[in-house]
Amino acid sequence: MAAARYLPEVMFTVVVAATMIFLYDIPLTHDVVWQFWIARQMMNGATLYRDVWEINPPLWFWSAVPVRFVAAWLSMPPLRLLVVCITALGGLSALAAGRLAATESPIGRLALMLLSFWLMVIGPLYDFGQREHIALICSVAYAALIARRSTGKTVPPCLALLMGAAAAYGFALKHYFVIVPVMLELWLIARSRSLWRPIRPETVATGIFALVYAVAVIAFAPAFFTDNLPMVRAAYHGFESSWEMILLRPWIVIWTFIAAFFLTFGGAFGKRANPFVSTLLLVAIGYGFSYFMQRKGWLYHSVPVTGAVGLALGVRLGMADMRRLIPTVIGLFMLALPVLMPVKIGPYFNFFRGDIDPVLSTLPKGNPVFIASGEPMWGWPTVEDHGLAWPSRLYAYWMIPAIAHGEVIGPNPVALRELAKRIQAEAALEIHCSSPALILFERRANYIYQPTSFDVRGFFLRRADIRQYLAANYRDSRPTRWLYVYRRVTPPHPRPTDPKCPIFAGGS
Repeated sequence: MAAARYLPEVMFTVVVAATMIFLYDIPLTHDVVWQFWIARQMMNGATLYRDVWEINPPLWFWSAVPVRFVAAWLSMPPLRLLVVCITALGGLSALAAGRLAATESPIGRLALMLLSFWLMVIGPLYDFGQREHIALICSVAYAALIARRSTGKTVPPCLALLMGAAAAYGFALKHYFVIVPVMLELWLIARSRSLWRPIRPETVATGIFALVYAVAVIAFAPAFFTDNLPMVRAAYHGFESSWEMILLRPWIVIWTFIAAFFLTFGGAFGKRANPFVSTLLLVAIGYGFSYFMQRKGWLYHSVPVTGAVGLALGVRLGMADMRRLIPTVIGLFMLALPVLMPVKIGPYFNFFRGDIDPVLSTLPKGNPVFIASGEPMWGWPTVEDHGLAWPSRLYAYWMIPAIAHGEVIGPNPVALRELAKRIQAEAALEIHCSSPALILFERRANYIYQPTSFDVRGFFLRRADIRQYLAANYRDSRPTRWLYVYRRVTPPHPRPTDPKCPIFAGGS
């Protein structure tokens, strides 16, 4: 009978293993491919924020280094190992949620684990491996832990310590995420003041992680503050969307429906509410704050909100007072929305490939390609997929929308004008240093902040040295619908000895 007690966990483990096999070869988003490109450069001696200009905090990039290291030791592609690791992490988070949520019924426990796993691992399929995806996985287990604490039931200290460490990693991926553990701790104090203790294994783990991470950033990535943040303050607002584009999204409909369900049928907060439902809703509210603060309206920013509210609804529907026809039917309909969303969206697909793949496919592997665009999807993951070399410190010229807006519409502050000159100079250096086989300039505006009249090619050709270099070494080929194409007609120059030239490692 003891073995039968753990039958749900055994069955669930089989599902997780099967999912690893099923997801092993899924395509991964351009951001994740760039993350692992940076890890490759760091393993070959590059310094983040000096040799590679990145706008995000370092933790996500640092954490890719051990994955690449282990992948090399196992002789497997690092991105495939990442898929296995995240799937396993999602499985462990669901197992922890199932055990800590105190579901007495084995069938109920299995259902909770399966729903958790689906919403955490399959739900974000398009954005698999993104920071919000990882944060969701770490947050669900932590929400179950805090819910358990509110009941006064015991939690093994080692388990709490591990869950706290994992949650700390997830919460540290973006500064916006810090609100989630703060809200959960305040809720725990309000719900169970007599049981609350500030020093617990999970709070010790999160506190130590936060301290070590802060010291590491100051010690090993000071340029994040001195170089990165000034650029972000000057130009990153160019990626912001209108409130209409942020609000008129399918996931907003899902959130609204589920919020309406809880407002109608109750069970969200209060002493009589299931504590796991309450903590999951707090997780959703915290990440909802992050979604609106980032002001992009992008799908992956919505991932932890959709996953958390969907799971909260699923747990609520499993409670005894929900065994009525009307709330059950309405609730199952609403739950079907986040559950079926990944089926509708599917895995990652780069819709720019139809325009750029025919251009890149003409080049032998190893050739460098220079792409002047504010949109990273022109180069990523396409350049890596074609085995070509990326000669730039930048993922993309993400400053272009803000620069374009400043020049065409205004205002155009000094910091933005100086940044424009800086990236023009950097482009000239990278082109001269790498002798690209192909130079591409974007012909379209990708973001609402970028005026359509702004000429990206003209912006870079303002520099006489870029104009002269193109005239001497390139032929202006027939443009595609969205790209100006320049093909090199002279042999590549010997690599300059200028120490300013960036040197990047190729390979997978």
